[in-house]
Amino acid sequence: MIFQPRQFGIVLKNARIDKKLTQAELAEILDISLSYLKDLERFRNNPSYEVFEKTIRYFNLSADTVIYPNQNHESNTYHKIERLLNLCDEEQLQVILATTEALVAMGRKD
Repeated sequence: MIFQPRQFGIVLKNARIDKKLTQAELAEILDISLSYLKDLERFRNNPSYEVFEKTIRYFNLSADTVIYPNQNHESNTYHKIERLLNLCDEEQLQVILATTEALVAMGRKD
């Protein structure tokens, strides 16, 4: 798996804080040591595939957030929207798409 430890650490820490979990609680949930979790959050280590998968499943995250980072992925707002999108049905997604396209188009006119 090719990605930067920094990106995974940022996503992991933000998701943990959003769920109001302590590092110890998350380490137990992911079945990893507290020191390993701290290393991940401090960008000192890459996760194993198993930990990566458990993390994205537990927090309902997109793997793209970590593997293909961009400027928006560090934003808490971006993460909240991304998680909510996973709860939408197709009709709701179409409304969100049309709204987003309109907002982006408005921004280009300025």
